Amino acid sequence: MYFKEKVAIIDMVNNMRDEYFVNLAFDNSIKMYLNYKNNKDSLMFNTFPVVVIRILALIYGNLDIVNPYYLKNKVAFINNLSKYGVKSSQIALFKDDFLRAYEFEEENRNNKIKLKNPYFESIQKYLVDMFVAKKSAIDVSLKEEEEFLDLIYSSYTKNPYRISYHYLNSDDLGFIEKYYYSKLNKMDITRELALDKTISGKLNLEALDLLGLSLSKLKGMSEDEISAAQNKAYQYFSVDSNSVNRDEELADALNYYKLYGKKVTTGNGYVDILLLLSVIVTSISIVLIIIFTVI
Repeated sequence: MYFKEKVAIIDMVNNMRDEYFVNLAFDNSIKMYLNYKNNKDSLMFNTFPVVVIRILALIYGNLDIVNPYYLKNKVAFINNLSKYGVKSSQIALFKDDFLRAYEFEEENRNNKIKLKNPYFESIQKYLVDMFVAKKSAIDVSLKEEEEFLDLIYSSYTKNPYRISYHYLNSDDLGFIEKYYYSKLNKMDITRELALDKTISGKLNLEALDLLGLSLSKLKGMSEDEISAAQNKAYQYFSVDSNSVNRDEELADALNYYKLYGKKVTTGNGYVDILLLLSVIVTSISIVLIIIFTVI
């Protein structure tokens, strides 16, 4: 008797699960996405679960997200998420974490003191991985990339609801951007997490800015391109790139540049001395000419 009751309970739970598309999080979030997509500035359309669906629709196309939902075809939906090469194991983890994130949001809604969603960053990382996989597989327009960065809770985000959620749920507001650029440039996130500080440590950003390379441009460059930019700065300011003290010499050269303009140099020490002496002799000659003219 006990065994039959236990089987009946298991069957009931399984039947309840089958009522949902993939799981409760996807079922309700896609439903809200469809209900509020014509009111893009509304609070509901900018809640975290709906934004996740919006990002998926951006990456894979609206039809690849919505059609499997209408058809209740879970297999087609999961296959669509893997079409740019994302591993099925990663999609499974994303699916489970999204459910946990959604359940946390539902519980947190009734709390007087709102708690940080512990799955916020992990969901963001899954979505970044999916978008980077797409960029690796096909050409992605700048407009689409800008829309992705707006939705993913970065410094590009404009909607006030999403900005507020970002501040409430993130310990590091720049984390997802650093993760995104590290994935694009195939850098080790554990080694290059503080991208701004790392770049500042390697390069004189002020010197590079004079060469037309801002920090935002450097973020989109590979490590080889950054190294080439560094060498270009040394060359421009006539600093030996093989010198042990090259960074200090670059800083000194930049300070000189700000006071007097770019140094005149040939790159050869002996020739530079002769050049300097010729400048001094010429200057003295001009002064003597002026003196004798006056006399």
